[in-house]
Amino acid sequence: MIQRLAHLLGDRAVWGRLALFALAAAAALPLGFRLFTPEQIGRMIVHGGYPFMLLLFVGFVYFAVRVARRIRAENAPAPWRPGAGVLVVAAATIFAVATDSFAHKVLFDEYVLQGTAWHMHATKEIGAPIRAYDFAGTWLALDTFLDKRPYFFAFVVSLLHDLTGFRVENAYVVNVACAAVTLGVAWWLVRRLTGRRGPAALAVALIATLPLFGQNATGAGMEIHNLAMIAVVAAAATLYLERPDEDRVALLVLGAALLAQCRYESALFVVPAGLIVAIGWWRSARVVLPWVACLAPLLLVPCVWLDRFVQSKEILWQLREGETSRFALSYVSGNLDGARRFFLSLAPEQANSLWLTITGLVALVVAMVAAVRWVFRPRAARAAWSPPQVVIALFGLVVAGNLALLMFYYWSRLDEPIAARFSLPVYFTLAVLTGWAAHALDRRWPATHAAVAGLALWTVVFGSRAYAHRFYTEHNQVMHELNWELEQISSRPGPVLLITSKATMPFLLQRIPALNTGIARARAAELAWHQQLGTFREILVSRVLRPTTADGDPAIDPDDVLPASFQLEPLVRKRFGGRWIEVCRLTSIRPEAASAQ
Repeated sequence: MIQRLAHLLGDRAVWGRLALFALAAAAALPLGFRLFTPEQIGRMIVHGGYPFMLLLFVGFVYFAVRVARRIRAENAPAPWRPGAGVLVVAAATIFAVATDSFAHKVLFDEYVLQGTAWHMHATKEIGAPIRAYDFAGTWLALDTFLDKRPYFFAFVVSLLHDLTGFRVENAYVVNVACAAVTLGVAWWLVRRLTGRRGPAALAVALIATLPLFGQNATGAGMEIHNLAMIAVVAAAATLYLERPDEDRVALLVLGAALLAQCRYESALFVVPAGLIVAIGWWRSARVVLPWVACLAPLLLVPCVWLDRFVQSKEILWQLREGETSRFALSYVSGNLDGARRFFLSLAPEQANSLWLTITGLVALVVAMVAAVRWVFRPRAARAAWSPPQVVIALFGLVVAGNLALLMFYYWSRLDEPIAARFSLPVYFTLAVLTGWAAHALDRRWPATHAAVAGLALWTVVFGSRAYAHRFYTEHNQVMHELNWELEQISSRPGPVLLITSKATMPFLLQRIPALNTGIARARAAELAWHQQLGTFREILVSRVLRPTTADGDPAIDPDDVLPASFQLEPLVRKRFGGRWIEVCRLTSIRPEAASAQ
C-alpha cells in the first residue's frame, strides 16, 4: 500500500494539481460560509445563477461529446439499427407516459418551477414572478422572488423555451425525455452488471410499471429530472472506473456538480463521486486530475449559498401550523409508519409497486450475502468488484442514507401523495439491484422469468387499478379548480385583471395579470383609477364559497372577503367537493370608501 501511494504521488506534476485543488477547497469555505450575508447571496444567485448554470451545462455537454467520440472511435461502429435496448426503452417510456395524464401534480412546486423557467428564458436571471403585465405586447414581470428550489430543472426548461418559444407544455417534454434517459441508463447499467438483456429488460420494466414513475413523468416537477441525473452520473462514474482519463474525470465532476443543483439533498451524491475518483486513481495507479476537477470545490459554492439563503427565510420552509423545525426526532415515528404503508401497500390510491418492493428487498439480501462472502474469502481469492458494482454500491448507500434522513423531515410521510415522489431514487436502486440479483440467481433457479411473471401478474391485478383511477391526478381538487378558473377567465375578452387568494403563478403563466386578494384590499384607490382609465376591459374576482349552515348555505371564505366598497357581479359558479368556486366581475369601487382605505 505504501509503495502504491508513493507511486501515485511520485509525479511532480501531480503535486501542482493537488495544490490547486487544495487552494480551491480553502477558498470555497470562506466564500460559501463566511464572506457574504444571505441578502448578498440572494442578489448573487439572482444575477449570477444563470451564467453559472450555463457554463456548467456547456462544460458537461462538451466533455460528454468528447467521451462519446472516443468510445465510438475505440469500438468500430456497425451500421445503425435499433437494438433490443432501444426498443425496450422506447416501449417502456411510452407505457409509463400512458399510465397518467399530462397535468400539474404538485401544484405550487411545479408552477413556481415553470415560472422560474419563464423568467430565466426572458431575462437570464433567477426568480419566480409574482406580478406581470403586458406592456405594448411584451409580457413583463414586475415582482419576483428567489425560490428555495434548486434551479437546474428550471434552467433546462428555459433552454427549451429559448429554442421553441415559451410554452407551459415544455416542462412535460423535458420530463418525458428525462424518463427515457432514466430507463435507458437503467438498461445500460444492468447490461454492464450482468452482460445479459433479460435482467436489463426486467429492471426497465420494473421502473416503467411503477405508477409513481408515470405520474411524475407526466408532471411538471423536478423529480424525474433529478432521477435522470442520478442515473447519468452513475453511468459517468462507471465509464470513469472502466478507463480513468482526464475527460471522464471532468465529465463525472461536472455531472456531480449539476446533480447537486437538482434537488436539495442531491448534493449528497458528491461524496460517492469523490470516492469513485479516488478509487479510480488507486486502481489505475496514477492520479488523474484535470483542471476542471481542481475547481470542483468552487463549483459547489452556489449549493451552499442557496441553502444559507433558505435557512435565513423561514417563510420559504413552508412549515405547517405548530411546527418550528424542518428536521426533528418527533417526525420519525409518523414518517416510518408512512414509509411502511407506502412500500407495502396494495391499495390503488398509493402510487407504489409492491412487487418492486419485494423483489428489491430480496435483491438487497442477495447483495449483502454476496458482500459478506466476499469479505471472508482469502485475499488472494477475492475478485475485484466491477466498475458498475462499485458505483451501484456507493450510490445505493447514499440513497439509503437519504431515505433515513428523510424520516427526520417534517414533510416525508411517503403514503401522502405529495411526498411519495421522494421514493423514486429508492425504487430506481431496487430495480437495478433486482436485475443483478435475478442474473445471479439464474444459475440455480429461473429467477428472471419468475420476476417477469410476478411483475406481469402484479401489473394486471393491482397496477392496472392505479393506472385506471389515477387517484392523485384525477382527485386533485385544487388542480381541477385552477383549470376551471383558467378556462373561465381565458374565455373572457381581454385584457382582464384577476383578483385571487390563490397563488398568482398559474395565471401569469397563461399571460393573465393577477393580483393577490390581500394586496387588492390595500390598493382599492389604485384599482378604481385603473377601472376609470380603462386599463383592463374587466377586473375579475375569483373566490371560494363554503357551506356554513346545516342546510349548506354558502358563505365567502374569509381569505376571499373584499371590502364593502368593492361592488361585485357574480358571473359563474361551480362546485368542487365541499366548496364552490365563483368568478365575479368588479363593477365599481365606491370612491369615498376607496379613498378612506
